[in-house]
Amino acid sequence: MQPSRSATAAVISTILFLITLVSPSNLRVGTDRGKAGQVKHAVLWFRNDLRVHDNAIFHHPAVRGAEKVTPVFVFDPRQFEKTPFGSRKTGIFRARFLKESVEDLKRNLKAAGSDLAIFHSKPEDILPKVAGRDSVVVCQEEVTSEELRLDTKVDEELKQRDSKLVKVWGPSLYHPDDIPFDMESLPEPFTAMRNQIEKKAEVEIRPLLPDPKLLRPEFKDNPGLLGESPSLEDLGFTSDEIGQTEDKRGVLPFKGGETEALKRLSYFTRTGLKTYKSTRNGLIGENYSSKYSPWLANGCLSPRMVYWKTREYEEKTGGQTVHTYWLIFELLWRDYMRFFCVKHGNAVFHLNGPRGRPRNWNRDSKLIRAWKEGNTGVPWVDANMRELRRTGFMSNRGRQNVASYLVHDLGVDWRFGADHFESLLLDHDVCSNYGNWVAAAGLTGGRINRFNMSKQASDYDKQGDYVKLWCPELKGLPAKSVHHPWLMSSGDQRAMGCVIGQDYPAPVKPLRKVFVPNRNGNEGRKDFKKGKAKGFRGKGRVHRGRNRDFITN
Repeated sequence: MQPSRSATAAVISTILFLITLVSPSNLRVGTDRGKAGQVKHAVLWFRNDLRVHDNAIFHHPAVRGAEKVTPVFVFDPRQFEKTPFGSRKTGIFRARFLKESVEDLKRNLKAAGSDLAIFHSKPEDILPKVAGRDSVVVCQEEVTSEELRLDTKVDEELKQRDSKLVKVWGPSLYHPDDIPFDMESLPEPFTAMRNQIEKKAEVEIRPLLPDPKLLRPEFKDNPGLLGESPSLEDLGFTSDEIGQTEDKRGVLPFKGGETEALKRLSYFTRTGLKTYKSTRNGLIGENYSSKYSPWLANGCLSPRMVYWKTREYEEKTGGQTVHTYWLIFELLWRDYMRFFCVKHGNAVFHLNGPRGRPRNWNRDSKLIRAWKEGNTGVPWVDANMRELRRTGFMSNRGRQNVASYLVHDLGVDWRFGADHFESLLLDHDVCSNYGNWVAAAGLTGGRINRFNMSKQASDYDKQGDYVKLWCPELKGLPAKSVHHPWLMSSGDQRAMGCVIGQDYPAPVKPLRKVFVPNRNGNEGRKDFKKGKAKGFRGKGRVHRGRNRDFITN
């Protein structure tokens, strides 16, 4: 029997992948020592790749041929300090999720015959000591300035011991060597990149890497290396912060680690994937969206694992649908943000963004505090910000809206928003977070999405259920008033137990326009069916799937 075309392609793709592992493009710092067997000691430095499955650092030639292998994770104290914008760089929800993820990785490595050395130190201080002389430290490649500066420090210290740092690519769905352009010449905006990739039939997702075979741990000879995971107190958190548990109103009781990531992947694939495109703008409940992002951001879940699990689902259910297409489409957005950061470097973090567009931003501490605490007086904004503050999570729809409100309605320096998200979001990814914020501020040259808060609330929370969930002061208000309670008469406010300025804050700044649905309901919502929008003028956007095209807004 002849192998299928897909099977042949998979074999070829695997061979190409193994070739690229030893290509110069994967040896980003230093050069290989020749035969992999000449490396006596390989240190695996885990960062944002906290998993065993589909992890390229296990498969580097230096690791496969090393006499001893030492997996390491380092809690860098600088990641828990205050930033210039006033936030703790890693807040309590992120820290707890990270700690759970590291501890789960340790358990999974022990099951593979190895272990994980855990340290609370600066990586440039501890890694050279662990590596020793004539060794190699292998890690996943990061692309933004702070991480690159750390890489340089680590490599300089390793060189003092005749050792080196080697970086391999691993965080994206598409490998940079497979896309039809260099990351430094990324087509912009996102649609231009998507079109190039989707029109190139030969651009394929690489197969999953096999789980590593039994590692040869250094720990048997030196058990003192293992160390212990630092407590939250060790990381600098107060008892009040540690006592802040996740609110039961949250969409999901998130728990860090590869084990939980794979459980969530399996569960959502079975129960939520079939309706993903229709429900992804939801606000309440565990299954309106995949919720994969916290595990993707920490590397507990490989984007390729999501892709191949989705393909497996398609084969069982009759092929690609708009829902399965759209889930992978979102992973492509994630790639775009990472490639965007490679192309534009530090400019992504600059006040005026990659396009250098100056703007007279304000830094009013009262406005910033009201926004962070969910006390702006705009229920749609406040509900989203309170959910983030109490759970470390917010829907994609909410993120776009609160960002638009901060930068366009309040005129606040966008970096305060990005910094706040970095501190609180379970799924903070430096490229996605800062890339989306600088785009929301209109500093990337793409389309500027300036949302009408009242209109968005009416579209996506028509009855006010979400707002009432997170702003209980408003629970007695009717749907017609819940999104703009300040329009009620003083008599109605007293009658409903919600006096503006007393029970609920008055708007810190008047909205540009208040949208009140007509008697037929929300006239602004588009009803997409069979690729066409009800009342939508134009042809929409064509998305090229594997076997069919999808037309969406």
